[in-house]
Amino acid sequence: MKTSYALVATVLCAIGIASCAPEVAPPARPAGAIVRETKPAPQPPPPGETAGEESPELAARAPAKPTSQKPGAPKPAPPSGREAPTASPSEPIEGFGAVTSGGAGGRVITISEPTEAAVRAAFVDANQTGHAIIRFAVEDTIPIVKKLPILTSPNLTIDGEGATLDGSEMKEGSAIVDIRTHDVIVRNIHLRNGDDNLRFQGPDAFRIAVTHVSSTGSNDDGISIGYGAHDATVQYSFFAGDTRSVYCKYPGTNNISLHHSWIEKGAIRSPLFSGHLIADMRNMIIEDWGEWGSRFEDGASGNLVGSLFALSPYATEVGGKPHGALRFKDAGPVYTSDNAARGVALPPITGTASAPIAAPPVRTQKVAAMEPIVRARAGCMPRDRIDDAYIHMTSGWEVKETRPFRLSGSMPKVEKRE
Repeated sequence: MKTSYALVATVLCAIGIASCAPEVAPPARPAGAIVRETKPAPQPPPPGETAGEESPELAARAPAKPTSQKPGAPKPAPPSGREAPTASPSEPIEGFGAVTSGGAGGRVITISEPTEAAVRAAFVDANQTGHAIIRFAVEDTIPIVKKLPILTSPNLTIDGEGATLDGSEMKEGSAIVDIRTHDVIVRNIHLRNGDDNLRFQGPDAFRIAVTHVSSTGSNDDGISIGYGAHDATVQYSFFAGDTRSVYCKYPGTNNISLHHSWIEKGAIRSPLFSGHLIADMRNMIIEDWGEWGSRFEDGASGNLVGSLFALSPYATEVGGKPHGALRFKDAGPVYTSDNAARGVALPPITGTASAPIAAPPVRTQKVAAMEPIVRARAGCMPRDRIDDAYIHMTSGWEVKETRPFRLSGSMPKVEKRE
């Protein structure tokens, strides 16, 4: 079954799911404006929530908690090591990537023109010194055609402020954003229609946090964490229409937290954890996979807790396998608890570990409490009409291992190899 994304968009417009008129964006922030960022004080888990397991080594690395203070006393400076998202809603970074500093305290590089040249210049500038916040102050989608500079200088924050980068015309094998350095935060951005949309690779890529990112329509990976990248968190993010949603593999890759995110209408690898790594996966919605859902393989171990696997009858018509919610292929110990299945999805299999694998704490809800939170907050906020269209489309879509599902941009000129 072949699907025209242009026809799909027209249908969505006609039925009122997607707007036919240009979006009215909020007033642009003045170029160079700096938002002062504070760290929310830690709170105990609300009723029905539990904290993840934490090893002594990781506990020692965690940022110190702010001390209590008397009323009227000046507030202490926020502890170093964590930068809170500036957009609302704001959730603290949790998991293996929580100790990242990002570009906190660094100079601000503002992208004020919606052009590839402006993005390229900002990346080149950031690479000169590191310790910078790359902030977008644009409303229009930015087409990326030629490969952008790989970011290699540490201590960076990419704050999209709702911007969209579209890689429809990039060559196969390219990533829209390619990062190979440490202490990086990527937040509040739409990455669409690249080969890889977002890539962290190599042993120099560590202490990474991805929060409130929408990654859709990739011809390969929605996000790739591999080749030795480690200590990374992906949270409150949204993936849809990708041939391979979340890909974590290759020697040295380790310590990955994936939580409070939503993966839907992806063909395979939703997510894939491969090799001798630890992955902590909590409060995820994995929905309407085009072929296969999640997989731990080749020695990968970790936790899968409080997550929902949902498959609609239509998804099975276009290739989604009811028994494919979760698979283990020569996996290491995996602890599973409080997961659920819905629709025609068969219940996810049970892991072999009798107790949780040690990982940094992540506040974790039961599925009933988690689901409305993730459905309301995952992805770049506020959601635009493209993300909304992915979410509301219940039929007429198809995604394969060789072909993404896109609601904007153009389709790949060459189908991805199986």
